[in-house]
Amino acid sequence: MAVYKLFPTQDASIYSAQPAMNTGLDPILEVSNFVTNNNPISNVARSLVKFDQLQINNVIQNVASVTSSLDFTASLKLFIAKADNVVLESEVNVYPISGSWNNGSGQYLDQKQNTTGVSWVFSDYSGSNKWPIEGFYEDLTTGSYSGSNNEGGCNWWTGSGGYDGIGSLESSQIFNLRSDKDLNTEVTDIVKVWYSSSNDLIGSLTPIANEGFIIKWEDSTEFVTSSAVTPQLSFYSVDTNTIYPPELDIKWRDFTYSTSSGDLKHGRILTGSYPINELTSSISCSFTQSLPNDPTYAGIGSGATFGATFNSASMLDVYVKEIGLGYVAGETLTWSIEQLNALPNIEGALTPAEVTLSTFDITQLETVSTPDLFVALDDNQGIFYSESINQFRLNCRPQFPIRVYTTESIYTQNQALPSASYYAIKDLETNEFVVDFDTQNTQISCDPTGSYFTVYMNGLQPERNYQILIQTNIDNNVIVMDEKYYFKVVNG
Repeated sequence: MAVYKLFPTQDASIYSAQPAMNTGLDPILEVSNFVTNNNPISNVARSLVKFDQLQINNVIQNVASVTSSLDFTASLKLFIAKADNVVLESEVNVYPISGSWNNGSGQYLDQKQNTTGVSWVFSDYSGSNKWPIEGFYEDLTTGSYSGSNNEGGCNWWTGSGGYDGIGSLESSQIFNLRSDKDLNTEVTDIVKVWYSSSNDLIGSLTPIANEGFIIKWEDSTEFVTSSAVTPQLSFYSVDTNTIYPPELDIKWRDFTYSTSSGDLKHGRILTGSYPINELTSSISCSFTQSLPNDPTYAGIGSGATFGATFNSASMLDVYVKEIGLGYVAGETLTWSIEQLNALPNIEGALTPAEVTLSTFDITQLETVSTPDLFVALDDNQGIFYSESINQFRLNCRPQFPIRVYTTESIYTQNQALPSASYYAIKDLETNEFVVDFDTQNTQISCDPTGSYFTVYMNGLQPERNYQILIQTNIDNNVIVMDEKYYFKVVNG
């Protein structure tokens, strides 16, 4: 699929009320502004999540192969475990972290507080490097300032410093009482900056290394002591025992659609203009002979050969002898006057012979055109290792074919789905979409043998069963096919 999912290498929450506490192995990530009742004090929680830059580079360079164009999108997803007091409309901000940090091995409120990793004050462990509170890099990084009652809390980049087409590095999502509480925000510019920095593509610009994301409430919500402003979001971390760890989804468009490889129909008579009543031939009746294999032709097709029918005074037609490959409707082939007069038994031609190819001349995979269709999933072995990459193929035909006289079964003739066709993947147990229908990134491709799409299994949780659904648009009817296309992903 053109959706590749990566999972964090480290994540943790940091708390202003426990400035040295590490939560690197806690199953929950918190983003909150909790206000105590007595002598109101605001306790703020922020979350840090990091993904492996080598994995990101591998997807961009080798899987999606979009190194030159960087034509991809990236989204950060965190799945909600619990939401409290999200009453007022509030905004969560996501920034790239400035400075390295250590995951640690603590959990929230361990009986003996764990200080082995990142915390509100320290980036590595208690007593190690503190998060800077002054001397931020030009105007591009920030944090909590010296002299405030919330010193520390990580540092983050707010600007890119001149990266082409990229200004602010802030991403955000607005939450309210009835909104979806999962975090799903685009971070494409951040990932592009990380990629450029890691591959030395930035020239004299400021390098911005991948140290992960910080997820926090907007400044106007944090450290507010009003009991009306106490939004608390708890997301599953990478250490959860559920199927909802954080994800970095990288998407790109791998759609191609061609119902023909450009092979001409054998014996097809082509439309064109020919010398009429110009020729002199020693043969008085109609006859055929091969034409030269080098007509004037500007396309990329090759391998086809042609013959022509003549009578004593005229060239009657041109037909296909060998079908070739790569020809396109609208292209022209021209045999010159000199080539025609050089043919055996022919002379006197005053005009060239020119044919123009049409869609009727080229072998095409027929596209299914009725809402009453049958679709079978092919190349599905049923069980895949998590490292697998599988191309699923679709065999399609009308459920009620048009009656025609034929010497072969019409039920064995594969057809293509229309170009407006998409796939989705659901978890069979939870009935949730793991990959939803997407008009850009899950569009079903087609080649001369049929419709197909590719799934990268490492983005799916192992030891789970999944179902594929197909959606297509025919005659303004949106049809979703739920035909029990099942498969399972297992640990390799």
